[in-house]
Amino acid sequence: MQIEQLHYIVSIAKNGTFSKAAQELHISQSAISQSVNRLENHLGVKIFERSHKGVTVTVQGEQLIKIAAEIISKIHEFEKKAEEFKNTIQKELKIGLVTGLHLPFLPKVLSKIKEEFPLLEIKFTELASLDIIESILNKQLDIGIIALYNKTYKYKNLIKFKKFHKIQLFVLVDKHSPLIRHDKLKPELLKDQMFVMFNGEYMSWFFNELNKKYGPFKLMFTSNNNETITEAVRNGIAISIETESEVRSNPYIKNGEIKAIPLVEEINQKNHLGLAKLKNKASSKETLRTIQYLENEITDLFKSPLNFE
Repeated sequence: MQIEQLHYIVSIAKNGTFSKAAQELHISQSAISQSVNRLENHLGVKIFERSHKGVTVTVQGEQLIKIAAEIISKIHEFEKKAEEFKNTIQKELKIGLVTGLHLPFLPKVLSKIKEEFPLLEIKFTELASLDIIESILNKQLDIGIIALYNKTYKYKNLIKFKKFHKIQLFVLVDKHSPLIRHDKLKPELLKDQMFVMFNGEYMSWFFNELNKKYGPFKLMFTSNNNETITEAVRNGIAISIETESEVRSNPYIKNGEIKAIPLVEEINQKNHLGLAKLKNKASSKETLRTIQYLENEITDLFKSPLNFE
């Protein structure tokens, strides 16, 4: 008797036919039929009654299938526990950070983790959110801090997501702009403005969606360099839209040369900064502890009030 045969009889009972069970298990119908016949001969018990109308489970079969399902469940439990033991001591933790994300607390987090797990080597890699997901799926990264939005949520069957903080967007204008009289800005008020935008995955997606829903808007250029964008805004050449993370770290916003005004729109309402990790994979204690530190620090960072001069 083989473990696969237990999977076969459970699937046949659940699906009602050999053909549907074969499709679910990705094997041929003849292979599953022959294997079940061998199992019945080995046990000396008829598990299924076959007829032109289909398959029915015998009285004895019902009891055996129930036990088979319990065995399969225990095997899964066994494998999961073995995975946990295998990951008890992790020597390397590879973390992806979405490009452009400013996390000033990282040195503090690294210090705490290193103190708790002195043998653990941590590697950070900056990538776009979708590239981080691909790297997690390819096991090149263990976890990632990414933008959770419709493009990344397409991977929800393979990746486990955890929301940390709702993404808030701000319009950045120079201190002499007439827009500074507004406490909040709606897209309709920005139609006559010239934009410069960060050329990242999330902001490119957002600006494209903004154009579809409220536009068209005038775009002067995009750049991967935040300093270039900042200079264009500071000198009154254009305005920009940025995340709260950038707003909190921009020195020209802190000294008042650039004003950050909350943007009120409907596109970004359900999007978050959050965690991505492989689904159905047991995490080591090192990984779980690191996630806890990151979540706590991100929560504290965005919980503090924004103070602009």
